[in-house]
Amino acid sequence: MPVPAVSRQIVFPERDVIALDTIAVPAPGPDDVLVRIRRVGICATDLHLLAGHIGNPFPLVPGHEFVGEVAAIGTRAGLDRSLSIGDRIAVEMLLPCRACAWCRSGRYNLCAHDDPSAGLPIGRQLGVNIPRTTGHGLWGGYAEYLMAPQEAIIHRLPDDLSWDAAVLVEPYAVAHRAVARAGIRPGDNVVVVGPGPVGLLTVAAARSAGAARIVVAGTRAARLEPALRFGADAVVNIREAADPIAAVRDALGGAGADAAIETAGVPSAQQDAVRLVRRGGRVVLAGACGAHAELTLHADEDLLTREIDVLPSFLSAGGFEPAIAGLARGEAPYEELVTHTLPLAEAERAFALIASRDHSVIKIALDPTR
Repeated sequence: MPVPAVSRQIVFPERDVIALDTIAVPAPGPDDVLVRIRRVGICATDLHLLAGHIGNPFPLVPGHEFVGEVAAIGTRAGLDRSLSIGDRIAVEMLLPCRACAWCRSGRYNLCAHDDPSAGLPIGRQLGVNIPRTTGHGLWGGYAEYLMAPQEAIIHRLPDDLSWDAAVLVEPYAVAHRAVARAGIRPGDNVVVVGPGPVGLLTVAAARSAGAARIVVAGTRAARLEPALRFGADAVVNIREAADPIAAVRDALGGAGADAAIETAGVPSAQQDAVRLVRRGGRVVLAGACGAHAELTLHADEDLLTREIDVLPSFLSAGGFEPAIAGLARGEAPYEELVTHTLPLAEAERAFALIASRDHSVIKIALDPTR
C-alpha cells in the first residue's frame, strides 16, 4: 500500500478540546520507521492528558497504546532492526536515551532525559508528552501514521495475532511489570484492586506467574464479572461488602493476600490495596491518579507495624516481551476486553462513551483505517 502525502490525526490543541486534522507525511530518515497504525487503544491516561492533569504538552497527538505495520523504513533502520515493509509491530511508548544510569540498568521508564525536573523542552513518551509542534509532528498513535525514531523499541508481532488482541500489548505490558514488581511467586495469594482493562490483564499476568489464588476487588459489577474469565478465583464488590477486608480474606480462604496490586488510579483504591495485604506483604501501586492526587495512610497502623513493602510500578519497561508471548498463547479471552472499535474520526464519541460509565464499555480502540 503506497504511503499517502498526508495523515489524519486526532489532536488535543488545548485542554478539553478534541480536533481532527491532517499533517504531511515525510519520508523516514535513515534510522526511522514509519508505522501505519492499525489499532490504538484509549487509556485513562489519555483522559488525564485531555483534562490537563499531566503537564502542558499541547498541541498533542495522543495515543500510546498503538500497533500497526511497517509502511516505510530508513536504510539503516531496515538493516539494524531486520524489519521489512508490511511487518506487524508494536512500538513501546518510551524513547530511552540508552545512556543515563537508569537506561543502562534496564529501568528506562525512569530515563533521566524524560524527567520533568530536568527542564528539557520535550519529553520522550510517544503520544504523551511530545508536542505536535516538535519536528515532523508524527508522535502519537491517534493517527493513520506515526514515525518511530532511532530510540524507539520495536517488537515484532505474530502474524496470526488479531489486531483486537494485539492492541492490548501495551496495557498487558504494564500489567506484567506490576506483577514483576510485586514479586509474584508460585503459590502466592494475590488481590487485584480495580477491574479495569489493566486490572483484568493483571489477573492474567498473575495467573501466568503462578499465583495460587487471585481475588479481584472493585466497585463495578459489570467489570468484576469478566475477571473470573481472566483467571480470578473470586471477586469482591467493595461497595456492597459490609467489611471489604474480611470479604477478601474469606475469598482467599481466611488468609491475607501475599501481594496486592492496585490498578484503578484513584487514591481510595490505593488505600484499599495497602489494607488488603497481609502483614509483611507486598503492595504495588500501578494506577496513575493524575497530578496532585494525595494518598492518606496511617503511618503506624497501615505501614510501620505491619512492615509491608509498598512499591509503585510506572509504565511498561520490560513488560512487552511477556505480554506478546501471553497474547500469542491465548491465555485468556483477550479480544473480549475490546468492547468497542470506532473509526478515528469518532474519538470524541469514544471519550463521551467512557465518561458516561456505560456498563458495556471495558476497552475502546480506534481503527485509523476506517
